Amino acid sequence: MKKKKTILSKLLKVMKITGITLGGVALALYVSPYFFKEQINDGIKEVAKNYIKTEVDFKDLDISFFNHFPKLTVTLTDSSIKGSVPYQTENLISAKEIALGVDVKTLFSDKIIFNELFIQHADIKLKVDSLGKTNFDIVVPSDEADQQESNVGLALNNFKISDSNFLYDDKSSTTFLKLDEFDYDGLIDYSNNQLTLNASTSIKNVNFSFDVQKYVKNLPLKGKINSKIDLKNLSFYFTENNLELGQFPFSLRGSLLMPDENKVFDLTIASDKNDLKYIPAIIPEAYQEWAKDVEMKGSSKILFTMKGIMNVETNQNPDIHIDVKVDDGWLNYKKSSSPIKNINLVSTIDLQGLDPEKMRVKVENLDFKLLEGTTKTNFTYWAGRTLFSEGVIESTVDLEALKNATGFQRIDAKGILNLEGNWKGSIVQTAKNPMQKIPTFYLKANLEKGYFKMREMPAALEHINLNMTMQNKDGNYKNTSVLVHQIDAKAMDNFMIGRLELKNLNNFPIDADFGAKIHLEDIYKIYPVKNVDMRGDLYVKMKANGTYEPKRKRVPVSNTIVKLKNGYLKLKEYPNLPLENMTVETHIKSGRGSFNDLSIDVLPISFTLAGKPFKVNANLKNLNNLDYRVHSKGELNLANLYKLFPVEGLDVAGIIETNFGVKGTNGAPLESLENKGYVKIQNIKINTKFFPSKFVVKEGDFRFEGSHLTFKDVKARYKRNVFVFDGNVSNYINYALKENETLKGNINFTTNRVNIDDFMAFNTGTTASNSVSAEEGVVLLPKNVELLIKGQAHEVLFKDIVLQNFNGDLALNQGNLALQNTTFNLIGSQFTMNGNYIPVNAKKAKFNFNVKANNFDIQRAYHEITLFRELVSAAEKAHGKVSMDYHLQGDLGADMFPKMKTIKGEGDFTLEEIKFLGFKVFNAVAEKTSTDALHDANVKKVTIKTKIENNVMTIHRTKFKIAGFRPRIEGQVTLDGYMNLGMRLGLPPFGIIGIPIKITGPSDTFEVEVGKYRKEELDESDDEFGEYQKSLEEEKAKQ
Repeated sequence: MKKKKTILSKLLKVMKITGITLGGVALALYVSPYFFKEQINDGIKEVAKNYIKTEVDFKDLDISFFNHFPKLTVTLTDSSIKGSVPYQTENLISAKEIALGVDVKTLFSDKIIFNELFIQHADIKLKVDSLGKTNFDIVVPSDEADQQESNVGLALNNFKISDSNFLYDDKSSTTFLKLDEFDYDGLIDYSNNQLTLNASTSIKNVNFSFDVQKYVKNLPLKGKINSKIDLKNLSFYFTENNLELGQFPFSLRGSLLMPDENKVFDLTIASDKNDLKYIPAIIPEAYQEWAKDVEMKGSSKILFTMKGIMNVETNQNPDIHIDVKVDDGWLNYKKSSSPIKNINLVSTIDLQGLDPEKMRVKVENLDFKLLEGTTKTNFTYWAGRTLFSEGVIESTVDLEALKNATGFQRIDAKGILNLEGNWKGSIVQTAKNPMQKIPTFYLKANLEKGYFKMREMPAALEHINLNMTMQNKDGNYKNTSVLVHQIDAKAMDNFMIGRLELKNLNNFPIDADFGAKIHLEDIYKIYPVKNVDMRGDLYVKMKANGTYEPKRKRVPVSNTIVKLKNGYLKLKEYPNLPLENMTVETHIKSGRGSFNDLSIDVLPISFTLAGKPFKVNANLKNLNNLDYRVHSKGELNLANLYKLFPVEGLDVAGIIETNFGVKGTNGAPLESLENKGYVKIQNIKINTKFFPSKFVVKEGDFRFEGSHLTFKDVKARYKRNVFVFDGNVSNYINYALKENETLKGNINFTTNRVNIDDFMAFNTGTTASNSVSAEEGVVLLPKNVELLIKGQAHEVLFKDIVLQNFNGDLALNQGNLALQNTTFNLIGSQFTMNGNYIPVNAKKAKFNFNVKANNFDIQRAYHEITLFRELVSAAEKAHGKVSMDYHLQGDLGADMFPKMKTIKGEGDFTLEEIKFLGFKVFNAVAEKTSTDALHDANVKKVTIKTKIENNVMTIHRTKFKIAGFRPRIEGQVTLDGYMNLGMRLGLPPFGIIGIPIKITGPSDTFEVEVGKYRKEELDESDDEFGEYQKSLEEEKAKQ
């Protein structure tokens, strides 16, 4: 017993000594830091001053071994660090606790070293505004730090963040990253403005969005981080980061450099052999509700790279490359009974410069199995101005099983769809032809017992049976065949049934037996049509077989009926313009497939537009020898009509009032025609893409009188050109209804002033600065028109020419214009002209004319008529009166000025009474031969015959008298002034003896020699003519 007490007493003594010792140690650990508190407190302030540019604040400072035992730490409670400008009033970091670990050995040295950092319950917010200014530019660069010897140092080798939140909000790149309950434990090293991270991390919730689209929402993240951050140049280097997002493993490598306005990306995200069952968790937020019920199996391999520069100002963006591979995949939605199995995919996506127009997609292989059907396909797709695609597909799909397996909720679909096809080629578009070329393709589709219903709609399209083939063998869209061998579908009591086969778009060979009944209002119960309100009952019954070849006067053998009752149409854009009470009934019949037995009955067409009723009915038979009956009554506001049914390149406004009936047979005696009634127009405005301004018809009265449509007091305006028309036309019914018929008639017009330049095709006039538009064109004239026009104009302007008192007959025939006995005043004299103007295309026209004039002032002609100045350069030094009778022909360019190289001409110039003042040729000859009489010579009644071709004027041998001398001249002069002339100076009294003279060289530096003239073939080069020919070839290629 005594022995037991002794042991117990010894034990108590040991425990007492131990307790006292431990208590002493604990007391020492608790008390000792206070001996260094002032020194450490000063050190904290010095660290903040030397390393942080912005304001640092904390509520209390505690030094203890117990906060992070056994480490001695300096703990700042309720601490904060402000952001940099312009966020200097907001906290960059706010934390319940920030603790700095102290290297205990350095407490007894000259410099205290902080080697660990602990952050708990913190909110870290990194922000970038729309101008690229950040709130985290807070670290003092090492080259700017206080160089004085410091009593403290920062040498972190361990960094721990616990239960904190992180936010990165970049408005300049619309990037948002939010991390909730963020833990970080590992190495952090800061030296030379570089932060090195090597640690483990875990995050409870990750949220990431880019350009408004959310890609990650509330997913956990964990893994290893090995990265560097260059704080001075704001650059991130991802060395080896192996992470797991929502159990989806991936690695991040590369760099993101943001030293200035350029963001330089070189990022690689890779995931090798991951399990597809984790894919739904990382699907973007827009599809998360769907992804929650999706189950996936199989393995995949994903590679994502982003490389290049992003700069908003220079519109630069990086390139993206994505590789996706799926092996033996499996997909099912809500545990349906028909999962998609055996999914295999190998695909590549390239997006150059983040530009959808430069996207490249290549699916090397995609195949899967669904119930008993399989699908196999591969294809490539290149976006861009010239879209290219190539691929093949072979598929048998149960649409209901596909819908159930994928969870596509919007449409209920049923039926077995079989697809077989291939395609290859580009879609090439030009300004003239938006379908210049299409891919070659073959597609065969078959749907049995089909059913489609949109979930939000009350009615379905059901009992669908479709069998069709589409094919194009050469890329010419006109050689596309669309063969609908069978189409059968019902919706409520609406139906369509039959066959519709079209073999090409050249002569339109058709084989059709088709019927349909549609209540237009029921369409809204099947499909949510927006922005248009339709009602009415549409009925179609069509039988047709044959080709449509109007030039060969062939039409399909057909019996077709189209009916619309109680029709109604209103566009949301024009709520006050309903088209109401529409009734249409049209019968088209042809028993033999020719124009002879084709009949078209319109019984009738009537409607009310914006409260104004309009009606037209027609019966057309035998288009070879047209038998017609047409009647119309009502009022049309054309502006309202063209709003509802716009025509590209044409805008029409104004009021038309009709009350007429026309009846007759083509070729019948004129007196047998039964035409009567009128058409009144008011403020008609026509704006077409071919002319820059509107044609305006102020008012006019058109009346049907037998075989003629007569009109009078039709007031029209184009720009500042105002006309008054009257006259009549015939054959207007055939012209309106048949392709190659000609409108004939007689028209009189008067105008005070007309400017031909205003009517030039493509001419957009002048801008405020009077600069001429870059695009010009010749004046185009209508085809299939034979009109005799008697015109009177007080003034006609064309380029630099002003014609006065114009009076003449203009014959417009098949797009050509002939001037007959046209007279006008020009440069103070009367001219008479006959000729032709023939437009070839919008850039070229041909002309030929004969012009006569007597006793006009040659100086006015030289200074006021550009063409005369170009052709007769010698007129510069001539003064007096000249008469002419000349024929010219050639080409006009887009500026409506002759192309000099194309001009050919021949005729006479008569020098009635001319004095040559300073005429170099005569003066030089006078000096060479010492003949003063040739200086400033006078001539009378001299007729000079000339010929023009290839920019060269040939002067035929011409004799004349000058003060007793008998000169004779002949030779050639190019239009730029090069001369090769021969002259014989006949000496007084009778000129029997003469001096032969040669005149050669440019007009400014020619040489005069005594000697015999030799004829040479001159040819003037014309650089502009070559460009003109090139432009014509380009214009022809567009046609």
